[in-house]
Amino acid sequence: MEGEHNGNGPGHTVENKSAAAEETAQGNTQESAQQTDRTESQRKPRAEREDAFDAAAWLLQGLAGLSQELRHNDLGLPSDFWVHAYAARREALLAARVLVDAALENCAKDEAAQAKDKKKPPKRGQVSIDFG
Repeated sequence: MEGEHNGNGPGHTVENKSAAAEETAQGNTQESAQQTDRTESQRKPRAEREDAFDAAAWLLQGLAGLSQELRHNDLGLPSDFWVHAYAARREALLAARVLVDAALENCAKDEAAQAKDKKKPPKRGQVSIDFG
Protein backbone atom coordinates (compact mmCIF):
# COMPACT_ATOMS: atom_id res chain seq x y z
CA MET A 1 0.00 0.00 0.00
CA GLU A 2 2.96 2.23 0.57
CA GLY A 3 3.50 4.49 -2.40
CA GLU A 4 0.22 3.28 -3.92
CA HIS A 5 -1.15 5.81 -6.34
CA ASN A 6 -4.80 6.80 -5.89
CA GLY A 7 -5.29 8.56 -9.18
CA ASN A 8 -5.84 12.06 -7.83
CA GLY A 9 -2.77 13.55 -9.38
CA PRO A 10 0.98 13.17 -9.29
CA GLY A 11 2.51 12.72 -5.87
CA HIS A 12 -0.81 12.06 -4.05
CA THR A 13 -0.74 8.76 -2.27
CA VAL A 14 -3.22 7.17 0.08
CA GLU A 15 -0.68 7.34 2.89
CA ASN A 16 -0.14 11.11 2.44
CA LYS A 17 -3.90 11.74 2.40
CA SER A 18 -4.54 9.83 5.62
CA ALA A 19 -1.75 11.72 7.43
CA ALA A 20 -3.16 15.04 6.20
CA ALA A 21 -6.66 14.03 7.34
CA GLU A 22 -5.36 13.19 10.82
CA GLU A 23 -3.58 16.56 11.10
CA THR A 24 -6.73 18.39 9.98
CA ALA A 25 -8.86 16.48 12.49
CA GLN A 26 -6.46 17.31 15.32
CA GLY A 27 -6.38 20.96 14.30
CA ASN A 28 -10.19 21.08 14.18
CA THR A 29 -10.56 19.62 17.68
CA GLN A 30 -8.04 22.11 19.08
CA GLU A 31 -9.81 25.02 17.36
CA SER A 32 -13.23 23.88 18.58
CA ALA A 33 -11.90 23.50 22.14
CA GLN A 34 -10.47 27.03 22.03
CA GLN A 35 -13.68 28.35 20.51
CA THR A 36 -15.76 26.62 23.21
CA ASP A 37 -13.61 28.18 25.93
CA ARG A 38 -14.08 31.65 24.45
CA THR A 39 -17.86 31.39 24.03
CA GLU A 40 -18.46 29.91 27.49
CA SER A 41 -16.64 32.74 29.23
CA GLN A 42 -18.52 35.45 27.32
CA ARG A 43 -22.07 34.18 27.85
CA LYS A 44 -23.94 35.26 30.98
CA PRO A 45 -27.47 34.58 32.20
CA ARG A 46 -30.07 37.21 31.34
CA ALA A 47 -30.35 38.29 34.97
CA GLU A 48 -26.66 39.24 35.03
CA ARG A 49 -26.74 41.38 31.86
CA GLU A 50 -27.98 44.98 32.00
CA ASP A 51 -28.99 45.16 28.35
CA ALA A 52 -30.66 41.73 28.13
CA PHE A 53 -33.71 41.46 25.88
CA ASP A 54 -36.96 41.19 27.82
CA ALA A 55 -39.75 39.83 25.63
CA ALA A 56 -42.52 40.72 28.08
CA ALA A 57 -41.39 44.36 28.34
CA TRP A 58 -41.06 44.52 24.56
CA LEU A 59 -44.58 43.19 24.10
CA LEU A 60 -46.04 45.56 26.71
CA GLN A 61 -44.30 48.50 25.09
CA GLY A 62 -45.70 47.51 21.70
CA LEU A 63 -49.22 47.13 23.08
CA ALA A 64 -49.01 50.51 24.81
CA GLY A 65 -47.84 52.13 21.58
CA LEU A 66 -50.62 50.48 19.58
CA SER A 67 -53.21 51.56 22.13
CA GLN A 68 -51.95 55.12 22.04
CA GLU A 69 -51.93 55.15 18.24
CA LEU A 70 -55.50 53.87 18.07
CA ARG A 71 -56.65 56.52 20.55
CA HIS A 72 -55.14 59.37 18.59
CA ASN A 73 -55.90 58.12 15.09
CA ASP A 74 -59.38 58.46 13.64
CA LEU A 75 -58.73 55.51 11.28
CA GLY A 76 -60.40 57.49 8.51
CA LEU A 77 -63.84 57.20 10.13
CA PRO A 78 -66.28 60.14 10.31
CA SER A 79 -66.36 62.22 13.48
CA ASP A 80 -70.02 61.28 14.12
CA PHE A 81 -68.93 57.67 14.52
CA TRP A 82 -66.50 58.65 17.27
CA VAL A 83 -69.15 60.71 19.09
CA HIS A 84 -71.48 57.70 19.17
CA ALA A 85 -68.65 55.28 20.02
CA TYR A 86 -67.72 57.43 23.01
CA ALA A 87 -71.36 57.55 24.14
CA ALA A 88 -71.65 53.76 23.75
CA ARG A 89 -68.46 53.28 25.78
CA ARG A 90 -69.84 55.51 28.51
CA GLU A 91 -73.14 53.58 28.55
CA ALA A 92 -71.27 50.27 28.79
CA LEU A 93 -69.31 51.58 31.77
CA LEU A 94 -72.51 52.78 33.45
CA ALA A 95 -74.06 49.33 32.90
CA ALA A 96 -70.99 47.73 34.49
CA ARG A 97 -71.34 50.10 37.43
CA VAL A 98 -74.93 48.91 37.97
CA LEU A 99 -73.75 45.29 38.01
CA VAL A 100 -71.02 46.06 40.54
CA ASP A 101 -73.43 48.01 42.76
CA ALA A 102 -75.94 45.12 42.69
CA ALA A 103 -73.21 42.63 43.61
CA LEU A 104 -72.12 44.84 46.51
CA GLU A 105 -75.70 45.08 47.77
CA ASN A 106 -76.06 41.28 47.65
CA CYS A 107 -72.83 40.90 49.62
CA ALA A 108 -74.05 43.37 52.23
CA LYS A 109 -77.38 41.49 52.57
CA ASP A 110 -75.58 38.17 52.96
CA GLU A 111 -73.27 39.61 55.62
CA ALA A 112 -76.23 41.08 57.53
CA ALA A 113 -78.07 37.75 57.42
CA GLN A 114 -75.00 35.88 58.66
CA ALA A 115 -74.47 38.38 61.46
CA LYS A 116 -78.12 38.06 62.48
CA ASP A 117 -77.99 34.26 62.51
CA LYS A 118 -74.71 34.17 64.33
CA LYS A 119 -75.11 33.80 68.06
CA LYS A 120 -73.12 35.98 70.34
CA PRO A 121 -70.45 34.05 72.16
CA PRO A 122 -71.12 33.62 75.89
CA LYS A 123 -69.41 36.09 78.13
CA ARG A 124 -66.51 34.68 80.00
CA GLY A 125 -66.18 35.03 83.72
CA GLN A 126 -63.69 37.32 85.31
CA VAL A 127 -60.21 35.91 85.74
CA SER A 128 -58.29 37.05 88.79
CA ILE A 129 -54.55 36.77 88.80
CA ASP A 130 -52.65 36.79 92.07
CA PHE A 131 -49.15 38.21 91.69
CA GLY A 132 -48.25 37.79 95.31
